[in-house]
Amino acid sequence: MDRKWKVSVFFVAAAMLLAGCGSKGASAGTHKYATKQSYNLMANTEVETMDPSLADDSASLLQLNNTNEGLYHPNKNGKLVAEAATKTKVSKDGLTYTFTLHKGMKWSNGDPVTAQNFVYGWQRTVDPDTKAPNAFLFAPIKNANAIMNDKKSAKTLGVKAVNKTTFKVTLSKPAPYLKQMTALPAFFPQDKKVVEKYGKSYGTTSAKTVYNGPFVQEGWTGSNLTWKMKKNTKYWDKKVVHLSTVNMQVVQNSSTALNLYQVKKLDDISLSGEQATQEKSNKDFYSSLANSMTYAVYNFKNQAMQNINIRRALSLVLNREQVTSKVLADGSIAPKGFVPSKLTENPKTGTDFATDAEVANTTTQNKKLAKKYWAKGMKQLGKTKLTIQLMCWDEGTNSQVAEYMQSEINQTLNGADVKVSTLPKKSAITKMSSHTGFDMALTGWSPDFVDLMDVLQLEQTGNPYNFGSFSNKTFDKYMKAAITTDANDSQARYDDYVKAEKVLMKQQGVAVIDQGASTYLHNPKVKNAVSTTDGGTYLKNAYVTK
Repeated sequence: MDRKWKVSVFFVAAAMLLAGCGSKGASAGTHKYATKQSYNLMANTEVETMDPSLADDSASLLQLNNTNEGLYHPNKNGKLVAEAATKTKVSKDGLTYTFTLHKGMKWSNGDPVTAQNFVYGWQRTVDPDTKAPNAFLFAPIKNANAIMNDKKSAKTLGVKAVNKTTFKVTLSKPAPYLKQMTALPAFFPQDKKVVEKYGKSYGTTSAKTVYNGPFVQEGWTGSNLTWKMKKNTKYWDKKVVHLSTVNMQVVQNSSTALNLYQVKKLDDISLSGEQATQEKSNKDFYSSLANSMTYAVYNFKNQAMQNINIRRALSLVLNREQVTSKVLADGSIAPKGFVPSKLTENPKTGTDFATDAEVANTTTQNKKLAKKYWAKGMKQLGKTKLTIQLMCWDEGTNSQVAEYMQSEINQTLNGADVKVSTLPKKSAITKMSSHTGFDMALTGWSPDFVDLMDVLQLEQTGNPYNFGSFSNKTFDKYMKAAITTDANDSQARYDDYVKAEKVLMKQQGVAVIDQGASTYLHNPKVKNAVSTTDGGTYLKNAYVTK
């Protein structure tokens, strides 16, 4: 996710797939290139790992998506483009995928990239000893669940290298989104020789890994804030890679980032809040609606949050329009539900999913109704006062949103006392994962791939990202139908997800806050730095003009 952290996709959205930056120009040689093909890119957070099995934060994923490569990758429109794969054959029952790879591909150390590298990488990610945060994505593959539950060996995973350039994947249930998932780092190939050479230190520095993508990473020691990505001379498609160097710099202070952009030491910076408003007239300003969603989880481990009337009151008291226009002021919009607007459409009617699944009185402010639910809930709890611990992390606008929620709830609901605790992101995520230390917590998500399953699965019983421990049998039933009996019927599958979303919102399983937007300043001389639908910046075809 955001993907990622699934919770932190609001990093550089360097995009820029602007009109006039068409992909054909670079390869056709019709542009006047700058002599120095370098790009100065900002990251909002430090890189945590270069191990594709373990990566789950935005900075790490940005690096892996440019230094390594999977079978497919989404373009600016979300359409899959073949990368390491040349073709894919899917059986009629949707249970067998046969992938064919390019011949002659190499790792940056000269080792051949083979089908067995994919088999090994997938097996390693699913192996519970690896402790991969995204292992659950492999669930549709034969034996994956048994492996993750330590009941079978990782070698029994339904993947097999037929030969050096062909490997077969056998599923236990249809997964029409499998090709989309192969674009994620968790599904990247891995060089067993290198992984075993470095053991637990694999991926902890630039030197202790190996690359099969457009660039190689240099100079990252595991904790430093500046490093580089350089063109990979062993990359199979290096003829389309124009950038020789990408200079990476972690900048967490927005004012510092703006200063660095103004003196041309950064070619892209992300903007938020007041800064985004002030820069709207800048000719380098760009904004686009994202698939990301910010929301508050209720801790269902706590008695008060188990009360549906309390949950409804806490959601209805909030004015999302005010949050997006005044607190965020970055192009974000008030959401209709848990699934972002414009993510997908009804196969039959073309209606936006968010419209089809909208439930009244769940996301639109209604203080009168909120007070009614609150009074009913407090009576059921036998309380006249209720202290609510609202947890957030110390990055971006998280704390500002939390403070708005605190003010609105405390002023409107009689006896409510919201106390905000602001923690470092890692600490907040740790507490959310253990369901301790909060009654409500702000978090977020950006889909790894454009499929309803990747959003709604977050609230399934037992999902590792179900931070509030929401659990509903009817919701789970519709989710199960979508990925089993209806998996190969696009309309029936869509309808299952609509029903699931409606259950989630009627139960007020979460309180959605805003659908995010990417706002940034971008150097117009840098072309084809693609901001993709998976929340990343893809630089394979990027180039700099004079």
